Amino acid sequence: MNLAVLASSMLSDIHNYPNFTMAPALPDDVLHLLCEHLAEQEQFDTLFNCACSSRTLGVPALTHMYRAHHKAPVRGGEEDEGFATNLLMVQKWSILWRSIIASSLDATLFPYCRYIRTLDFRDLENLLEDDNFKSKISKQFFTGPLETFYKADTFRNSKGRKYERMNIKAIVEAIGEVVTQQAHMLQMISGQLTSPALIRWIPHLPRLQALEPWDGSALEEALVPEYIRQHCPSFNSLMIYTWIGQDRDQKFSQFISAMRPNSLRNVSTFCDVGAAAETFLALNAHSSTLKELRICISDDSISHISLLAGCTALEVLRIEDTQGHIVLEETQNDVYLETIEWLRKCENLHSLSLSRFLSAATLVTPLLLEHKIRLRSLEINSYVLKDSREFHQALSHQRDSLEKLSLKGDTDGMFRDDVDIIVDSLKQLKHMTVLKLDLPEMFREEHLIQIIAHLGKLKELSISALELNDRVLEHVGNLGGLRLVTLAGISKFTDDGLFGFVSRLGPGNKSIQVMIDMADPDTMLREEQVAVLREFLAEKVGGTLEYIPLRDPNVPEFEGDSD
Repeated sequence: MNLAVLASSMLSDIHNYPNFTMAPALPDDVLHLLCEHLAEQEQFDTLFNCACSSRTLGVPALTHMYRAHHKAPVRGGEEDEGFATNLLMVQKWSILWRSIIASSLDATLFPYCRYIRTLDFRDLENLLEDDNFKSKISKQFFTGPLETFYKADTFRNSKGRKYERMNIKAIVEAIGEVVTQQAHMLQMISGQLTSPALIRWIPHLPRLQALEPWDGSALEEALVPEYIRQHCPSFNSLMIYTWIGQDRDQKFSQFISAMRPNSLRNVSTFCDVGAAAETFLALNAHSSTLKELRICISDDSISHISLLAGCTALEVLRIEDTQGHIVLEETQNDVYLETIEWLRKCENLHSLSLSRFLSAATLVTPLLLEHKIRLRSLEINSYVLKDSREFHQALSHQRDSLEKLSLKGDTDGMFRDDVDIIVDSLKQLKHMTVLKLDLPEMFREEHLIQIIAHLGKLKELSISALELNDRVLEHVGNLGGLRLVTLAGISKFTDDGLFGFVSRLGPGNKSIQVMIDMADPDTMLREEQVAVLREFLAEKVGGTLEYIPLRDPNVPEFEGDSD
């Protein structure tokens, strides 16, 4: 029996038998593989119990538990079901960070910080800012070896009385100073990073692959990219949330150009960071390695988008027009045609998202018809449907590959023929697992039934319609793998219809999340009926239900209006 099979077999035993005890004579590589599987499945409680069972198992269990610590549910105090529950989660959250920090000072039995691969200072900041942490936990947190990390500023109020406020920025930077010197396995750092801190930390991080600074200004000092190039041979990913300052395009391009040619694999921005002509040209120096590009553009930079023409190795592309004003084919047709030519050369492209990009449908149509391109995921959320017949027809050309589709647009002026075209194309996408159609007041029940009946592999479904009733529910309930469903539109589901829907669910619908939006106040269920339905859904498949009325039936529609 090979190691993977043995580890998988043991993993099954652990899940099936809570009192399962580990055989002491197992090879170390089997134990590591077993703990790796547990970490991949986010079985943190099981890993903790393994770590407590013996010193032999403690090392692999703790290693993989801390390698995956950034996936732990205690991070961010995610559970919020009342004060007591939230306080307990924040306590666990603080213990996680305290153990990482203390281990960097050799104050723990095991060197937890040396196991971690991801260091998210945003999460640490969120912990320090949490009200429960400030009022109940902070004094205990900053004790013993962590006492020196407490930083505070002193102020006086209007009456002259002194008070303290934690200096969270100073605390995080002081902690980062110590942890980064010991966490040599680190592959990714994120948070409110600064240039001086990065210059000090980077030489200690030979395995660093990714940076996620909140503000791109952290990259402006010339020593930052120089040190990355010298000390981090595996660096390949950059994610920026914002960038405040002057000459951002020039500074962004200088950072990219300072990297080793063809080393960047992933570049992402989450707002307009000033990327324009210089940045786009600089990215071409990574044309053979750049696989994922998520970029935000504006009215000032959209005319330069075709300068990305050398980046043809892309597999994932997201372009968001932050202003959404320009129809490219009408204002700069040459750029529009050059952009189409660039996208048609991206033969490995499998995920494409164009957000608020008014030319999205016409740009994508030639790609859908391109024989060598096989999209698996497509998102377009700003287009005029009545002008997009060719786009809707072209969708069916990706029937053998397309698995995820999200469409949102203006449905005004649609005729019956236009609706029939999009319905016929959607019916042919047999491999679809995720379908999101935010196309209000377009589909009727017969259209949705036709689409759903042909897409038996759906796992996520979000649809809007003029009106939704029990007939639609019946077909949704037949989707054996559905895990997430949002039904938006004026819904007139009956008690019998909803219970019938739940009755059809089976093992493949385990933990399904159901959201019914805009329930018709004239036909909506009573609170006690919804409560019974929620209980039935939880018992049947461990599912949850959100049931939202179109408006509060107890509030008059015109309340507050003056005669």
